[in-house]
Amino acid sequence: MKKCARPIEFGAGWRSVSLTALMLALMPTHGAAVAQDKRDPMEPQSDARNALAAPLKAVTIMTGNLDQTRRFYQGALGMTPTLLTVRGSKATTLALHWGMAPTESLQMVTFASVGQPDAVAVRAILIAADSPSNRPGYDSAFAGALGMGFAANDLKSSYAVAGALGFKSVVGITSMAFPRADKSTYDISEVHYEAPDDVLVLGVDRGDLRPLGAIDPALGISGLGYSSLIVRDAKDAAPLFGDVLGYEMRRELNFKSGGPKGGMRLPTGAEVRFQQWFAPGSRTGYLVIMDLLDADKPGPNGLTVKNRGIAMWSFEVKNLQQARERARKAKVKVLKEPAMIELPGVGAVRSMMLATADGFSVEVIEAKRHAVKPSPAAR
Repeated sequence: MKKCARPIEFGAGWRSVSLTALMLALMPTHGAAVAQDKRDPMEPQSDARNALAAPLKAVTIMTGNLDQTRRFYQGALGMTPTLLTVRGSKATTLALHWGMAPTESLQMVTFASVGQPDAVAVRAILIAADSPSNRPGYDSAFAGALGMGFAANDLKSSYAVAGALGFKSVVGITSMAFPRADKSTYDISEVHYEAPDDVLVLGVDRGDLRPLGAIDPALGISGLGYSSLIVRDAKDAAPLFGDVLGYEMRRELNFKSGGPKGGMRLPTGAEVRFQQWFAPGSRTGYLVIMDLLDADKPGPNGLTVKNRGIAMWSFEVKNLQQARERARKAKVKVLKEPAMIELPGVGAVRSMMLATADGFSVEVIEAKRHAVKPSPAAR
């Protein structure tokens, strides 16, 4: 077993809590900074002015069925879709930049939560329906991205809508208590959905604590607020997310799984190292990093944008060249050097592609207000 920094031990009651419940129970809120609620263990203490990068901007999913993907993210989550097709040299350039095979046509749908600018967007790119999965059967034992999460104030309604659209929940709606630093507890309820392409999407109601994000009163749910990644060694997260993007790890702990009846279907007693990484000052768009300490977990099909499932995270930085220099110093793998890229629905931006230690793709773009305009020769 790998050695772990700052383990936290909990009693038997804590061990019965599912791993996915833990992810969402600790999820922060959207919106402007407010005074810390001492009841809530995840209120931020940092200043957004110190941030090198913004919160998680988008999650890219490679899908074999755009209609089914729309059915979930538009129908079950109420996100607004934009259908996009890129053709010709622009499609070829973009595909190569992202690590895909050359193509003369890219079909995709982007999903956004209208009225919630801090919510994480989803970009779904169509690939062959028979493409292998990054996470066959929603198996949590493999390295790579696992899922996303949102807030809800009426899980029964959300559950009913998703069910009516044909999307199953892993274990239905569950309720449980979670500990604070002072050993008091707070109650949450959660539900785990099996979204298309072997992606887990979680909804949570935090009860008396502030919700995970701004709740849409018409839908009773928020936009997406985080994404999770299974890694082979949690210590390898720091160079990319800490040194390059300037994210801060606000929480780290070790705990044991409650067993296969949990949302992630891990063996009973499986030990997990759990981290949460945030852009300074932020409450949303954060990252959950998990390391199954008792197992070696290479994915059966590798981590690639050529497989179905979550294939990429996208971040915005203030200065891409400085981020590239930080990547060099941190010895983070650079898949594609900074270049001007035409992003569908966004426009021309400077972008580079990085990779985690396990090979998961990370897109880093320069914020438009800081982007360098292409020279006349490059147009």
